[in-house]
Amino acid sequence: MSDSLLVTKVSLPIMRRMLVPRKRILRQLSEGIQDGHLLTLVSAPAGYGKTTTVRMWVEEGGYPVAWVTLEKSDNDLRQFLIYFLTALEQAEDDLGQAALEVVENTQEVDLQRVLGLLVNDLYKLDQPIILVLEEFQLIENEKIDQFLEAILNQAVANLHLVITTREDPNLPLTRLRVRNQLTEIRAMDLSFSLAETGEFFSNVMRVDLSQEEMETLKNRTEGWVAGLQLAALSLKESIDTAKSVEAFRGTHRHVLDYLIEEVLKSQSEEKQEFLRGTSILDELSPSLCEAVTGLRASREFLHYLEHNNLFLVSLDGERTWYRYHALFAELLRNQLAQTEPAQVDVLHERAADWYEKNGFIQKAIEHAFQISNSANVSKLIEQHAMPMLYQGEVSTVVGWFDRLPESLMQDSPMMCISKAWSLALMQRQTRRMGEIEKALAAAGIALYRINADQALQNLIAGHAASIEAFLLQAPTFAGEKPGKLIETSQRAQRLLPEDEKGIRSVNALNIGYGYAALADYPAAERAYQQAFEDGMVGGNYYAAIYGPINLIAIAIIKGLLNEALLLCETNIDRFNRLLAGQRFPPIGDLSILKGSILLEENRLTEADQALTQGLSLIRWTGEFEALVRGYSALARLRAIQGDQSGMLESIKSLEETRPEVAMYAQALRHRLSAHDPVTNKMSLEEARHWVTQEAVRFDNLPVITGVDPVSEINFRTYLCAAHILTRLAMQNPQPVSLPDMRNYFCRQEKFAEQHELVGWLIEIWIVRALTYHVEGKSEDAHRAMIAALGASASRGYFRIFLDEGDLMRSLLESVAPRLENNDLVVFVKRLLEAMPGESAKVEIDVTHGEALSNRELEVLRLLAAGESYKEIGQQLYLSLNTVQFHVKNIYGKLLVNKRVQAIEKAREMKLI
Repeated sequence: MSDSLLVTKVSLPIMRRMLVPRKRILRQLSEGIQDGHLLTLVSAPAGYGKTTTVRMWVEEGGYPVAWVTLEKSDNDLRQFLIYFLTALEQAEDDLGQAALEVVENTQEVDLQRVLGLLVNDLYKLDQPIILVLEEFQLIENEKIDQFLEAILNQAVANLHLVITTREDPNLPLTRLRVRNQLTEIRAMDLSFSLAETGEFFSNVMRVDLSQEEMETLKNRTEGWVAGLQLAALSLKESIDTAKSVEAFRGTHRHVLDYLIEEVLKSQSEEKQEFLRGTSILDELSPSLCEAVTGLRASREFLHYLEHNNLFLVSLDGERTWYRYHALFAELLRNQLAQTEPAQVDVLHERAADWYEKNGFIQKAIEHAFQISNSANVSKLIEQHAMPMLYQGEVSTVVGWFDRLPESLMQDSPMMCISKAWSLALMQRQTRRMGEIEKALAAAGIALYRINADQALQNLIAGHAASIEAFLLQAPTFAGEKPGKLIETSQRAQRLLPEDEKGIRSVNALNIGYGYAALADYPAAERAYQQAFEDGMVGGNYYAAIYGPINLIAIAIIKGLLNEALLLCETNIDRFNRLLAGQRFPPIGDLSILKGSILLEENRLTEADQALTQGLSLIRWTGEFEALVRGYSALARLRAIQGDQSGMLESIKSLEETRPEVAMYAQALRHRLSAHDPVTNKMSLEEARHWVTQEAVRFDNLPVITGVDPVSEINFRTYLCAAHILTRLAMQNPQPVSLPDMRNYFCRQEKFAEQHELVGWLIEIWIVRALTYHVEGKSEDAHRAMIAALGASASRGYFRIFLDEGDLMRSLLESVAPRLENNDLVVFVKRLLEAMPGESAKVEIDVTHGEALSNRELEVLRLLAAGESYKEIGQQLYLSLNTVQFHVKNIYGKLLVNKRVQAIEKAREMKLI
C-alpha cells in the first residue's frame, strides 16, 4: 500500500468485547448472501448500529472481507477507486491489482478498463468476497455511482457489496428488488427488541433497570441504539433512576439534544473541552489530540472515552487511532461553533501544523482549507506543491489549485508557476493547455505586483522556460525541434539558480533528449548524468531515474550490453533502497531494459521475470519508450517459447501504445509469425501482402539521421521488413527484389558507423548477410556475417543469431571453416549447439500430413524420451497450455491419437 494511504480507512473496525447478540438480523444478512443477492443495503439514520451490526456479521460469516470507511474527500473518483481496490487486494491477494495499477498510474481514470480488469479477477475467485462501503451518504460523485452500478450490472456472484448509509444511494434499487438481488436492512430492522434492550442495559452498559423501565426507554427511543446508549450514560450519573426514566421523553432529535447535554454535563470541564476541541478531527491519536487541544492527558482521555462507551471507535488493535461516532462528532462540532466559534480556526490550524510536521501533507492542507483565513492553505500549497509533483502526485496538486481562489495567488509568482507545472504534467488533458498559459501570465503579473528583485524574476523566467521546453517533448523531433528543445532548456538553466536542482534535472533530461535525437551521444550522456545528479540532490526522483535509464538505452544502442546490464542492476538496487519498497513505476523501465538484455543473452527465464515485472509496474503510466521496449521484447520472447497467443497479445498491447507504433507492431507480428514458413503458410502470405505496401518500399526511403524514439521505431520497422523479404526470397526468389532494401541499409550503415552505433551495425550486418546468403552471394554473405560475429562475440549478443533459425544455421555452417580467430570459432560453435534441429532445412517425408515445425520436433523428441508435459514445458520454457497445443498439432500431422503411436510413427519416418 502507498505510504500516502491511510491504513485505518481500509481496516475492519475493532469489535468491542461486550456486544448484544443480534441473531435475527444476522440471519437476515446471511440469507441474502446465500440467496445470491448482489447488494446488501443497510440504510438508517445515525446511531442505529449499522457499522457494529455489519461488523458482527462479517466476523461470523467466514468469507474474505474488504472494508472501506469513506470520507468527504473520497468523492474524488481516483481516490475512491484506490481505497476500493486496495481494500480488495488486502482481503484477497492480488485481487484487483491490475485495476489498481491503472488507477494509480494514469491521470484520467478509464472506468471501463478498470471495471474490465476487476471483473476478470472476480470471476477467478473460488469463493465470494464481501466488500463493505461504510458512511456512503458522504459520496456525491455521479461517476462513483456509475462505477458501482456497472459492477452490479455485471452480476458477478463472487462479489457481495454491502453499503451502510444514512440515506439511500443513487443506485438502481428498484431493479435489484424486482430481480431479487437486494437485501435491505432499515431502521426498523436495526432497532433493538425488548430482549435486546435488556441485554444492552444489563451486560453492555451495566445499568440495572426494572422490566417496566426498560420497556419505557425501549418504547420512547423505539429501540434506537444511540438513544439507548445515551440514556444509559445519563442514568449512570442519576441519583433517582425512576425519575430520570420518566423525564426521558420527546422525539429522537430532542432526546439526543437532551442526552448530549446530560452526558457532557456529567464530564469534567477539561473533558468537555477535550471533546469539543477534538471534534474537528476525522481520526484521533493521542499525539494529534494533544497538539490540537494542548491537553497533555489526551491519551488518558481517549482511553476513558472508549472504556465508558462515549461514542469512540477504535481503528486499530494497538488502540492508537480512534474516531468519534459520526453523529456524536457532529453535535460536538455544533457545540464548539456555538460556545467557542473563535477556536475553530485555531484548532484547524493546529491540526494542519501537526499533520504537516508528521508528513501527512494532504491531511494538513485539508484542514488548512477549513480555516476562514485562507493564507494558511496558500502558504502550505506554495511550500509543498512542487515536492508533491516530484513524487508524482499530480492530480492531487491540480485539485488543490482548482479549489484555491485565484486571489490568493496574485502575490505569489511561485504559486502560479506550481499551478502551471501541475497542469503541464497532465499532458493528456489538452483541454487545460490554455490554463497553463494563463498561469504563466499570472506569474508575470505577480512579479510586477510585488516589485520582485532580479533574482526572483530570473527564477520565474527559468521555470517558465522549463515548462516551455517540457511541452516541446514529443515522441518524434522533426525538423528544428531538437535544436529548439536544447536551446530552450539551456536558456532555462542559465536563468535558474544553481540550487533549483529539482527543475534543473528536468531541463538536463530535455537537453539529453535533444542531443540524443541529433545522435550527439557524448553530449547526451553528459546531460543525462547531470539529470541524475541534480534530481537526486533536488529530490526529484522521477527526473533522477530517467538519467540512468537513458544512459542504459545509449549503452544498448552502442552495443555495450554488459555495461548496460550492470547499470540496470545497480540502479534497480539503488532506487529500491532509496524508496524503501515504495511502489515507483519508473523502476519498471529499468526492469524492462534488464529483461531485454537478458533475452539477448538467451537467459530466457530471467528475461521473462524481468520483463513481466517491469511491464506490471509501468504499463499504465503511458511511458512511451518503455512500453515499446517492453512489449516488443515480450512478443519476441513469447515467439521463442512457441507461445503464439502470448506473442499476439504482446503485439496488440504494443500497437495500442501510440499511433506512431502501429506500423512497427504490424512489422514485428509478420516477422515473428513468418519465422517458420513451412508451418505458417497463411502467415507467410499475410506477410507477403503487408511487405508489398507502398509504405514499406525501400527505394525512396530516407536514411534515419537521428535517434529520437520514433526514428528508432522506424529503423526497427524496416529491419523487420527486411527480414520478412529475406524469408520470402528464400521460399521464392523470383517475385522478391532485395537490392533496394540492401542499398537502404548500406546507407544506414554509414550513419551507424559515424556515430558508433554498434548495436544497429550488428543488426544491419546480419540482415545483409542473410540476404546475400539467400541470393547465393557467398563471399558478400561471409564478409557481413564475420563482421557481425566479430562485433557480437564479446558483447553478449546471442539470441539475435538464434532467432533466425534454419537460415542462420546454414550460413554459420558455411562461414565456420573460414574463421581464423579462435574466439569466433568458439562463439560460432556455441551458437550452433544452441540452435534446435540438425540441419538448415528440415527434410521430412510426410505423405499424408503437414510437415512438423522445429518446435514440434523438439517437443516430439522429449515425448519420445518419456518426459511429462510439465517437464517439456520447463525444458523449453513453454506454458503447459502451449505444450498441449504442440502435442495436439503433432498428433494431427502424424495422423495418430496417442503418444505411443506418435513415437512409433516418428521413428518410422526417421524424425527421431
